[in-house]
Amino acid sequence: MKKIMTVLAMTLSLTAMAHGHGGYWARGYGGAWQWMVPTIIGGAIVYEVARQQPVIIQQPVVVQPQQPAVVQPPTQSCSPWTETQNPDGTITRTRTCAQ
Repeated sequence: MKKIMTVLAMTLSLTAMAHGHGGYWARGYGGAWQWMVPTIIGGAIVYEVARQQPVIIQQPVVVQPQQPAVVQPPTQSCSPWTETQNPDGTITRTRTCAQ
């Protein structure tokens, strides 16, 4: 698109001055305006076309996973383990806990 606008602006600027040696402007009626106005208009068009658009760089979004919630059971007060040997040779371990 920029190239098309640049070529169009150059064409308009050149055709405005394309009267040659025998044209109206060659007789001195226009003075400096014979080339100044098309140059200013063409320059404004070329400036707008060639002007770089601002580049917007978005900051990356960092998503951090949340740490899983650790649910600890309420603290229990338990008695120490007691081992009892049965007459058949097996061992039974017991303890009591209060909640």
